Amino acid sequence: MKSPDQQARTATRVAIAGNSLLFLVKGAAGLASGSIALISDALNSLVDVAASIGISYSVEVGRRGPDEDHPFGHQRAEPLAALGVAIFTGILGFSVGRAAVERLIAGATQIRMPLWALGALLVSMVGNLLLAKYLRRRGEALDSPAILANAVECENDIGTSFAALIGVAGSALGWAPIDPLAGIVVGAWIVVGGYRFGRQNIDYLMGKSPTPELLEHVRRSALGVGGVKGVHDVRGHYVGHRIHVELHIEVDQELRTRQSHEVGGMVRRAIEEHAAIDRAFVHVDPVLDSTLIVETLTGNESLVSEIYARLAILQTDRPELAGIWRALATRAQARAERLRVVGRLKSAGWHFEDSDLSVSRVQARRRMLDRIVQDLTGVEVGPGEAVRLALELEDGHAFRYYLVAATPQDTTMAASLDAATPPAPSLQLLHERIRAAKASHSEGQIGADLDRLSDRLSIEPNLQNGDVE
Repeated sequence: MKSPDQQARTATRVAIAGNSLLFLVKGAAGLASGSIALISDALNSLVDVAASIGISYSVEVGRRGPDEDHPFGHQRAEPLAALGVAIFTGILGFSVGRAAVERLIAGATQIRMPLWALGALLVSMVGNLLLAKYLRRRGEALDSPAILANAVECENDIGTSFAALIGVAGSALGWAPIDPLAGIVVGAWIVVGGYRFGRQNIDYLMGKSPTPELLEHVRRSALGVGGVKGVHDVRGHYVGHRIHVELHIEVDQELRTRQSHEVGGMVRRAIEEHAAIDRAFVHVDPVLDSTLIVETLTGNESLVSEIYARLAILQTDRPELAGIWRALATRAQARAERLRVVGRLKSAGWHFEDSDLSVSRVQARRRMLDRIVQDLTGVEVGPGEAVRLALELEDGHAFRYYLVAATPQDTTMAASLDAATPPAPSLQLLHERIRAAKASHSEGQIGADLDRLSDRLSIEPNLQNGDVE
């Protein structure tokens, strides 16, 4: 079986040969017939020949390994070549369009040998279709943006050939102006294709961030490695068409340096298993359990706020329920802001009543909240389901953890902490909104669940008054 490099070389050689043949067929037919649309389409195939040659060279360079002058490899070679092709394509498209406009202004003439021209265009459309399918299959298998770009060019050529076909057919039927008009369409098509292609490869060269879904995959991969207690500051950028990511992992500060290093290595290998990721750079942060708990609780409350905000958006047609979700979202966000202040105070040396809290428990809640956020993406949520979800979120144990983590050992700090964090909507307001919602759902399971939600929120004052055991 051929190696990936050999397969890439074969694909680019096939592209060069195929586009050269199509250029000769369309060029000969265009010169013989005098069709500006067909000549424009032939010039488009000439661009594809030049592009295929440039891409062939860039594939060779891009697959070289790192060296002294290029320690991260040569992956940018392919998008650089692709950008050059895009610029050349745009210039040619403009020239083609201008020539067609000049022909139209000067007065279109009847084309010669229309049957030959039509046959050449039909052959080229079939040839482009076969070549595009082959190159797309090879490009996806080899993860090569340059070969995929060649496939896109061939797919675009089918459209330009079709426009030329209309021009030739119209001229053959006696309406001469349609041939230069088709040439204008072909020129515009070439320019648009060059712009779209160039924009994509500029993103590669500028180090654009990958999708949030991929970064979330990186975070989950890191969290799945034994010994990783937390992950933060996950970032990534394109280096050529491949991705480099960097992230911070949190490990128990009691681990030996060698063990921490081994955990970091396992995280790196787990992330680099993803086909699109070329390298992962892992920074290891030793943390205390209490610090990790506050960080995770902060993230948990932010997720709770996000979930309620989504429920409010999904149920705008039920204002009595949406009002509850907006108030609960604001309360959760206020808790998250307070915990952020707690985190800064802990870093400054202040102590809080969090020594008996469980890391595994807050992390388990984090996984549960992540699952809920994913489940809410792109789905409709009925009123009954929303109320049941609120009952799941308003967990008494979770609120107790928040209170304990946010309670300073030095009681004189409490007032300062209150002043530094935003106020949350009162429980009285929440109870009023729940009563208003129950008036619309007084019977059935929704009414009973709203009563349970009200009762669950009523427990909070008891916890705040010292019942935190």
